[in-house]
Amino acid sequence: MKKGNKAYRINGEDGPTSVFILKNTKNRTLKQRLYKMKYSRRKKRIERMITGESHHSMEDVLAFAVNECGLTELDRDSSEVREEYNQLRASFLLQYKPELLGEYAKLPPLASEEPEAVIAHLEKCKEQCQYAMAVPKELFDIDMHKYIKKYSDINEKLDVVIETKYGYIGGGACGARAVKDLHEMMKRLHKYYGVTQEDIDNQTERYKNLIRTLCE
Repeated sequence: MKKGNKAYRINGEDGPTSVFILKNTKNRTLKQRLYKMKYSRRKKRIERMITGESHHSMEDVLAFAVNECGLTELDRDSSEVREEYNQLRASFLLQYKPELLGEYAKLPPLASEEPEAVIAHLEKCKEQCQYAMAVPKELFDIDMHKYIKKYSDINEKLDVVIETKYGYIGGGACGARAVKDLHEMMKRLHKYYGVTQEDIDNQTERYKNLIRTLCE
């Protein structure tokens, strides 16, 4: 998730070349503690409301995105979609089939926060990504669809990515109106996808993603 200058991404895949350096956040501010308490209460309330009675297939979600959310699917052979497909496929391969990558399956952790160490780690991540992209589609593939919402203001942009094999729903937006629309759209899509009672009982990723989205 990225925020800043009204740019936002929810459940976005930045690809395996991303590096995040986290500082020690043990000493939270009062504002942070209050936010965590508020979030926890909201999460518990939403968990009590979730049932396994309403759920749909990913194919249904694709139709819902167009017919009910007013999204337009981009050409899957376009350069924009192909580039995102390659990045998402590499990222999912790392997550779901790392054994196909051999020695590149798991990289050593970032040695330090020094610029030289970060650059070296980024190079390793780049190599890993390239290796993942080179894995034949016969061994691992995804079914990705990318949608956009059109605005009259060229500064407003919104996109949604749906992957049907692994149940992924994510998106990004730029512009105040588009960011607001994206929040609501993600909630609608995840609620429509829903969860089964088995998802609830086993606390699956599908269930966790629904709770996380509704809490935002």
